[in-house]
Amino acid sequence: MSVRKKIREINQIRDQLGKKNGEYFDEVIVRVRSSRVQEESGEDWLLARGQELLAAQQKGKTAAKLFGEDPIAYADAEAAKLPQRKAAGRARLYLIVPWAALSWTFLLLGLAALIAPETERVNIGTLIIVALGALALVEVLMRLVRRDPEEGMPAPPKFNLRGIGMSLLALIVAGAVGLMLMQITPVVTIPYWLSFALAVVGFTGQIFMLRRR
Repeated sequence: MSVRKKIREINQIRDQLGKKNGEYFDEVIVRVRSSRVQEESGEDWLLARGQELLAAQQKGKTAAKLFGEDPIAYADAEAAKLPQRKAAGRARLYLIVPWAALSWTFLLLGLAALIAPETERVNIGTLIIVALGALALVEVLMRLVRRDPEEGMPAPPKFNLRGIGMSLLALIVAGAVGLMLMQITPVVTIPYWLSFALAVVGFTGQIFMLRRR
């Protein structure tokens, strides 16, 4: 059975669940699909759990009684046992995101220096904040955006207090670390021509990284 057909079967099971069981199963689905679990293994597991939950519901048993009170904790624990995607793709993302952010930063610094030469003096901590902030923002978006079950495309965010809290904490930590670094990192002079050169190198590097499979 193809992954698409499994997803449709999962959706059909979801439609037959009661409100509380459905909300619980939604949390599990989103958590597993946003994890590093291999797609086919994840859908197999979700289909099996959906069938199990539907059978239990017909006997009057709730998802909380069957799997535990916390759907996120349950999903995380079970997802850790399933085959995982290789970390190379995520590591590549962590390289490309700050690289792209710094490339644009150097381009803007070069343009600003043409108008106001004093902007050539840059605190190294500012560049670190840009890199950390870009990573934190991407993490927030990845946690809040889920795939559309039918098409595998990004769908509207599914918000919950825990997800929002973790996302805000990540941004606060990144900002705090950056501000502390600005107190101890040196201020250097980056001439406008060097900023443009670094931006060109950055954009060229992005092209090569994005072309790699």
